[in-house]
Amino acid sequence: MRKDKKIRFRAFCELLEQEDSVPALAARLRVTERTIQRYLVDLEGRSRRTIRYHEFMPQVLEHLQRYPRSLFTSTELARVLHIRYGNDLKYGDEYDGTALNATLRKMEREGLVRAVPCLRDDSVLLPITRWRLAEAGDA
Repeated sequence: MRKDKKIRFRAFCELLEQEDSVPALAARLRVTERTIQRYLVDLEGRSRRTIRYHEFMPQVLEHLQRYPRSLFTSTELARVLHIRYGNDLKYGDEYDGTALNATLRKMEREGLVRAVPCLRDDSVLLPITRWRLAEAGDA
């Protein structure tokens, strides 16, 4: 690690006790929020995703059980479950399914949901993944 990065990382560790919000830490250190996320992973390991998994999984599962035959994109699920991605000021009232992708993939590995490859519904023929509740016959 370069010397200036080490200094910033030490400053991050000291500020972490005072600030708990990623945007506030990024602003105080004058780095991007992504840098703060990397620092958090360096400190706490990859378990941060697991924490989000336990937060999001019950919500996703409950919604999919309510609509067992429906298909949802990760962004549609984020919107319905009011899960924002990133700094609310930056994204406004928009929802982004990126926050759910790790949770949905882990739920798929556990056999709770299934990814269904589809094409977008609009005139642009791009592939998209939709999610549904896993059924007994899924392998």
